Amino acid sequence: MENKKNYYAIIPAPVRYSKKLKANEKLMFGELTALANEKGFCYASNDYFAILYDVSKTSVSKWISNLEKNKFIRLKMIYQKGTKQIKERRIYIAPLLKKS
Repeated sequence: MENKKNYYAIIPAPVRYSKKLKANEKLMFGELTALANEKGFCYASNDYFAILYDVSKTSVSKWISNLEKNKFIRLKMIYQKGTKQIKERRIYIAPLLKKS
């Protein structure tokens, strides 16, 4: 995968030291911060992350779910007009006001 943009990842202390997150989830958070840099949210798919990290889409889904469960990220689904079909998933980095 070639990425022409040169964003850097940020993993703040509440994420780095969280006992509720596994190491790969912390890495995923950093990747999300890098990808959310341009538009304020990340829209990359689980397929993208699975290929990037050479893991299953199921692993990626679990990482993202746990980050959301612990309020480090927020997900917003954009649906096709008049349907329940997901057009786009947006992942926002949540403000980190307290330590976990």
